This record gives sequence, structure tokens and C-alpha cells, in this order.
Amino acid sequence: MDSTETGSGSTAPAGRSVGRAFALYTGLRALLFAAVLCLLLVLGLRGIPALAAALLVSSIASLFVLRGPRDAATGALAERQDRRAAEQARLRGMLDG
Repeated sequence: MDSTETGSGSTAPAGRSVGRAFALYTGLRALLFAAVLCLLLVLGLRGIPALAAALLVSSIASLFVLRGPRDAATGALAERQDRRAAEQARLRGMLDG
């Protein structure tokens, strides 16, 4: 498998770990949720309604605020999928010929 291959349209740097990209995105989502929850608690909302509102607001906000890390994670995943497909085609070619 060639480590210099990159997927077409990938926004992730070449060789970026899929796990690392998803861990970064997940961590940022958790931080965004915690920040929204803290804001709601300061504003006086408590309990289950605060959790539900924080989940809703942070989910919507993450679509805009975390676009870069999300694109990097999906790009790394697409790159890995492209590398695996190329390797599978190479191995099938070796078996056939």
C-alpha cells in the first residue's frame, strides 16, 4: 500500500489518522455541548430540559462551528476507503494474473 496516495476531494492532510480526526471532532463536540450546558445553567435552566436544550443547540451549532474538523474526519475516512479499495484491486489483480 502506497502511503503517498490521497483520496480525491479529501480535505484531510495525507496520512492523517482516521481515529485521531474523529477523536478531535468528538472532543470538540463534547466541549461545545458542555459550554452550551454551562450557559443554560447560568441562565437558570436546570435538569432534563437543560440537557435536552444543550443537546439540541450544540448539535445545530456544531454544523456551522465545527465544519473544518468534521470535513477533516470525513476526508480521512474517504482517504482510507480509497486506499483500501486500491489495495483490494491490486491483490485481486495479483490473484487473477
